[in-house]
This record gives sequence, C-alpha cells and structure tokens, in this order.
Amino acid sequence: MTTTTENRHALPTGYQLQDYRLISIIGHGGFGITYLAKDTKLNHEVAIKEYFPNDLAIRENDHNVHPKSHQDKENFAWGLERFLQEGQTLATFQHPNIVRVLRYFEAHNTAYIVMEYEQGQSLSSAIKNKGTATEAFLLEIVSPLLEGLQAVHEAGLLHRDIKPDNIYLRDKDHSPVLLDFGAARYAIGSRSRSVTTIVTPGYTPFEQYQTKGDQGPWTDIYALGAVLYRIISDKIPVEAPKRVNAIKLREEADPLPPATKIGRKHYSERLLRNIDWALEIAEKDRPQTVSQWAEALLPPPSPTEQAKPVKPVNRITPATTSAATTRCGSTTAT
Repeated sequence: MTTTTENRHALPTGYQLQDYRLISIIGHGGFGITYLAKDTKLNHEVAIKEYFPNDLAIRENDHNVHPKSHQDKENFAWGLERFLQEGQTLATFQHPNIVRVLRYFEAHNTAYIVMEYEQGQSLSSAIKNKGTATEAFLLEIVSPLLEGLQAVHEAGLLHRDIKPDNIYLRDKDHSPVLLDFGAARYAIGSRSRSVTTIVTPGYTPFEQYQTKGDQGPWTDIYALGAVLYRIISDKIPVEAPKRVNAIKLREEADPLPPATKIGRKHYSERLLRNIDWALEIAEKDRPQTVSQWAEALLPPPSPTEQAKPVKPVNRITPATTSAATTRCGSTTAT
C-alpha cells in the first residue's frame, strides 16, 4: 500500500496516539482518515482509521475533534456511535478476507479503529492498464470475497460500499481483503438525507439512493457484480438512477450493455450471465443471498475438491494463488 499526500485535517506525522506513533497517511475520504502507524509496544506496523466526517467536524490546535454546529453535533454523535459499533463487530471476525480489526478506542473526542497492516495494493490499482483480465483472475478474486461477504451478512451487517478501491490484494499471495465498511458513512448520510455522501456511482444499487430503500445481501451483491463488470468491460457501470430513468421514465432500453454481450469473446456464459443477474435493477430480481449467487456463479468443484470436507455455510471454492494473477497500476480510484 502506498502513502498518500498530507491532509490538513490529519494528526501530524510522528504524533503518539496512545500506543501508536503515526508514520504517514495511507488514505482519506469524506468520513475518515487512515494512518500507517507503529505499535510502540509490540514493534509492528498497523493501520489506524480515524472517524473524521469533514463536513461535520473540525480539529482544534489541541488535536481534539469538534462538531461545527449544534446540528452537526447530533449527526456527528450518531455516526460516531455506529463507527464504534462497526469496530466492535469487525473485531469479532477472524476471516482472512475481511480486514482484521485489532482494537478500537476513543480519544480526542472521536474514535479510532486499529487494523492489521499488510503490504499490497487496491484492486483499483491492480486492474488499471492491466489489459483483459482472465476468467481465472476474476474467480481467484471473487471466490474468497464471497466467503468473506457471507460471513459479514451472517453477522447481520452489510458492507454498503464495495468497489475496487475497497478491495485490497495482498502482495504475498494476491488474496483479496474487504476494507472500509460504510456503517458510519451510511448512518450520517441517511440521517442528513445527503445521498451523495453514501453512494459510489456505478457500484451503488438503486435502493441505496432511496431513504427507505429495501437493503439486504442483494445490495452488496449488486456492488460486487458491478466490480466484476468493471473488470471485464474496463468501464464503470452506468449509474443505477440513469438506468431506472431510461427504462421506467423514457421507456428506453437499459443503457448498461449486458455482460453477456460485451464479454462473450473472453469469458464463459456462466460468469457473464451471473454478473448480469447481480446487476438487475430490482432487488427481487437479483440473487437474494451470497450462497445462492455463489452456487450459480462459481464452477462446480473438481472430483478432488469434492472429496474434501467442506463447511456447510456455503459452496465456495477457496481462492488459489496462481502465478498467473497479474498486478499493476496506481492507487487511483476507478
């Protein structure tokens, strides 16, 4: 993972935050700042995510974070509570494809989530200028992500912001990790009715644009389907509201070309058909659970794999670490 430029709202480099000395900024957005830090007691590097919704909060000279107004105070506290709940829940996971949370704590009138840090790059970086990705590459990525996502859903959570920037590929074995769950961001956006703060155009399904949209596992499935579509087409999918407007308001064809059409020269019909299934506009028309989609999407296991004991939770084949996996590019979001 590469470091990013400095952020004027961030804590200074070298700052001692409890047991951690901040080394650099490795990510920042509208709702938080992520630091690379060194655990000074255990002598290893960690990533620390700070809750900092910059539309609602400011940092004073004493490094404490304060809401900008009384109205912001309510929304800030609402999001902070959900940020801590997210940290608490993620800390219970011991899954190789979900970001590992080591601890969480409150300080400076805000909160922090301490995560395991590993060398790697975002999927966004890996696919940039990569050329045509192989089907083997796609399956190596999606199979373990489905396992991780199913664990999340079984815990009663949704990710709500799956996109190439939030999927991390480890350098050591190219295995994927889901990052940056959107609980706090979604809580604030829903409360303030600011839809633009809680969606990622192209990856967000239509129900997330609605205040009372029916969200469930199918919401994350749409987003992961959009990630696969991005890889096979080299284009970000058409935004969900534009698709709805074209079909329902103007009675035109869906402006999103089907995966079965654009990828037929390079990918199996099975893969393409199931990408299209995940990208259905209506929630009821998509796979309703990860296991349902996985059973249709992934090739059946070989006789050797069938002979091995499997977990009853799903029928997802573990990821391989083939040397054919290609990695390249920068850390720019796509």
